[in-house]
Amino acid sequence: MSLRKYGWLFFTTLLLGGLGGILVGMIFASDKLLEGGMANFFMGTFMQMLYGMTISIVAQMGFFAYMTINYLARGLFKNPSLWKSIQVFLVLFVFFDMVYLRYTLLGEDGSVWPFFVEPILLLLVAVVTAYGKARLTNQTAWVPTLFFMFVFSAIEWIPALKQYNVHATLSMLVPLLFCNVWQVMHLHRLVKRES
Repeated sequence: MSLRKYGWLFFTTLLLGGLGGILVGMIFASDKLLEGGMANFFMGTFMQMLYGMTISIVAQMGFFAYMTINYLARGLFKNPSLWKSIQVFLVLFVFFDMVYLRYTLLGEDGSVWPFFVEPILLLLVAVVTAYGKARLTNQTAWVPTLFFMFVFSAIEWIPALKQYNVHATLSMLVPLLFCNVWQVMHLHRLVKRES
């Protein structure tokens, strides 16, 4: 990947994260943004955009970490099916941890079922993204895309998952998913060798 292509991916991901931040701000804080006049509206929108851009930097660091880990693992495990099996196991392990650890941290002896919402939502997005990536490239991209979208998005989402607050959870998730889906869906176009 050339520096120009990486710069394009960096800045478009940054802008998409800002757009996700603005979208979440409009949904959750539209009444607060409108009550103080136009100056308050523009300042609040600007702050939401900066928040989304900050989340996009976290998403880009996670994507770079995934690319490094995937490269090292493909060299370490000579059998490609072993690395795919490890990725599937890690997806299941992180799903369990997202439910169990959040329940033990925030459950307060209530029902465990509300803690299944976030992992199921993230898994659905990961499956849809993996299906789209496999359709655009080939079937071998399905498991790595599922792994990145679920495991790395969950790791990047940890600060919001430590709270039992829908606004905090979604305000971090929306820009994060915008950025992660954007990066993984454009990677094959950026690394394609030109003849």
